[in-house]
Amino acid sequence: MLLTRIVQGFTITGLGFLTYPFIKAWIPKFSRDLSLKVDLADIAPGHSKRVHWLGRNLYVYRRTPAIINRLASSSEELKDPASENSRQPAFANNAFRSLKPDIFVTYTNCTHLGCEVLPTDFTFKCPCHQSDYDLAGRVFEGAAAPTNLEIPSYRYLSSNIIRLELVES
Repeated sequence: MLLTRIVQGFTITGLGFLTYPFIKAWIPKFSRDLSLKVDLADIAPGHSKRVHWLGRNLYVYRRTPAIINRLASSSEELKDPASENSRQPAFANNAFRSLKPDIFVTYTNCTHLGCEVLPTDFTFKCPCHQSDYDLAGRVFEGAAAPTNLEIPSYRYLSSNIIRLELVES
């Protein structure tokens, strides 16, 4: 009787060790790396690439020299020209709202009701309520949108690759 119980115990324990790898394989793995690499090489000046990351869309826009000059000497009336009331990383606290003047990365959602903005020649335009943003994502005075477009956290891995990163606050 005692020997039977010992054999049953070892059998159950052995089956547990045997089935553990199979059960573990069925459980989804969640990676802590929530970053995304984006290749910039295929974006021509004046064009953008739409990227999907963490359930939201982003534009990665390569500015032309004319756009860079226009943003540097901007005299247009903006609601928040210094981006003091905007959601952005510290590195975006400049006239271009980006790490480098030629590449601009922004979420596509209008800050009014979340519609997706569309890039035009010199602005991002919200099709829902006609809010206009310059190509640094700053909203023009008189628009329905209350704040500038949101900027994600990112860094350069090389001259043509950026990594979008989730910054936990």
